[in-house]
Amino acid sequence: MRGLDDLDLRERLAPEVPTWVTEWVCASVCVALAGLLRLIVDLVVPAPAPFVFLFPAVLLATLLAGWRAGVIALTLLLLGVWYMVLSPARFGPLEPGEGASLLLNGLSGLLVVAVAQAFRTAYSAAGAERAAKLEVRDLLLRELNHRVKNNFQMVESLLDMQRRRTADPGSQQALSDALRRIHSMAQAHSYLYSPGGTDEHIDLASYLGDLCENLSDSLLLSGLVRLDCRLTTCTISRDRAVAVGLVVNELVTNAAKYAFPDSRPGTILVRLRAIETGCELTVADDGVGLPPETQIKTTGLGRKLVESFARQSGGILTAGDGPGTALVLVLPH
Repeated sequence: MRGLDDLDLRERLAPEVPTWVTEWVCASVCVALAGLLRLIVDLVVPAPAPFVFLFPAVLLATLLAGWRAGVIALTLLLLGVWYMVLSPARFGPLEPGEGASLLLNGLSGLLVVAVAQAFRTAYSAAGAERAAKLEVRDLLLRELNHRVKNNFQMVESLLDMQRRRTADPGSQQALSDALRRIHSMAQAHSYLYSPGGTDEHIDLASYLGDLCENLSDSLLLSGLVRLDCRLTTCTISRDRAVAVGLVVNELVTNAAKYAFPDSRPGTILVRLRAIETGCELTVADDGVGLPPETQIKTTGLGRKLVESFARQSGGILTAGDGPGTALVLVLPH
């Protein structure tokens, strides 16, 4: 929704148009609109009330161009009523009742200008305060993200150092897997919680597209194995998107490592599509596959992590159909 600052014609037209010109033009247009509406009403239902559109015109001029425009519009309207309605002699003497009516409507118009200007001032002050709070929030968020990033890097360095010192191949593989998972979490945090992001929801397709590019580069997929991403727009909260990204990272990595032994060619598919109840994410490969009864129920750490991340995302994980391994994550709205 646009604020009054966006509707302030003086700010929008400056410095090309001087402020006083904008105020006079805005006031004149509002007066002309009031006169036109009065003529239209008189054609349909002749009305004796000469001040019927005075207050809306004054209010509009004040909101669009400030209190001076409101006073100008009020003055022009009062002079117009005096010249065209109240005095047959054109600015001639007024009857006592007419003079009092003109004076009271003028004072009431000034009150409208004062109230409208007070509203503008309060609104602008609230907007400035909100902008200041957002600036402080972004500053704190940048500091927090910097510290979180440093913590991730410290953990990665410790794991990498321990992996280099370990001679046991099994331990090295476990530490490599842990290092990869922590790196994925760090990337998700950096992407989804960058400073300046104020929306609580993001386009999951955009995030997964970047994630697939990073996975293709980091896994060093050979020309025999291809990562195919088919993504359609689907909106989801940031917190859920982190968990979904970790699910995709784990499944794609497992497929790249185990689905294509002996340099077997194949494709890893990541597909996201919108369905009636939410979003449907499919990660599948055409590799050697696993028996259907073991695709989900397994004691491996990787699959347990996938199930845990799926629960965090609020989704339902099921086995899908395919020549290899296929898992489907349904994300309700």
